[in-house]
Amino acid sequence: TASDPNGTIGKVEFFSGTSKLGEDLTSPYSYVWNKVPAGTYSITAKATDNQNAVATSTAISITVTNPPPTVALTGPSDNSAFPAGTTVTITASATDPNGTVGKVEFYNGSLKLGEDATSPYTFVWNNAPAGSHSITAKATDNLNAVSTSKPVTISVKTLVNPTANAGEDVFLTLPDNAVTLIGSGVSGDGSALRYNWTQLYGPSTPAIFNAALPQINLAGLLEGAYLFELTVTDAKGLTGKDQTRIT
Repeated sequence: TASDPNGTIGKVEFFSGTSKLGEDLTSPYSYVWNKVPAGTYSITAKATDNQNAVATSTAISITVTNPPPTVALTGPSDNSAFPAGTTVTITASATDPNGTVGKVEFYNGSLKLGEDATSPYTFVWNNAPAGSHSITAKATDNLNAVSTSKPVTISVKTLVNPTANAGEDVFLTLPDNAVTLIGSGVSGDGSALRYNWTQLYGPSTPAIFNAALPQINLAGLLEGAYLFELTVTDAKGLTGKDQTRIT
């Protein structure tokens, strides 16, 4: 507000510190300061009357804050495990309470992997190396406020095929024509194994009992040489094979 005891107000100028923001020639005197950066400012108004007499208001201090955006990783989940060389898709959600999200950057530790400027925010990490990785997402809003998500730890492991053992070769003398084959398997990552026995060659096709178990029983063998193969498969589909001969 401004008034003059012996004349009229010609203009009112508005200042932030010593920087002039703008002016208004008519009452009510106002100025709209758009896109004010975050910070603390000392605001004054300077009135000039029709005879160029000047008065300056008492300063008012204002503080402009920019609440940072919120960001969270939505995938992968914490403590996820992946095979070495795999593709890991990293996703995040981000919002800003008083503006817009300009970009979301994805990091492995301090190493930037990439960024996405549009929602849904995603980065596809190809050929992720073996090891333990701390993944974060960093969101930047339209006024350059920044926030970082909680980290998610993932492990990338070099896969090891399981090992199969079909047992020792077997020698029989007729009329003894039945045998029990005792196989075993060891998983490369500790996961459960599936077993499967198959006959590769032989003079006959004997009945295989419990072919999906490590131990099988064979009966009705004829004179000649047989070859049987044990395949073990782990939870990730990796396999190991071994063979045993029956004579």
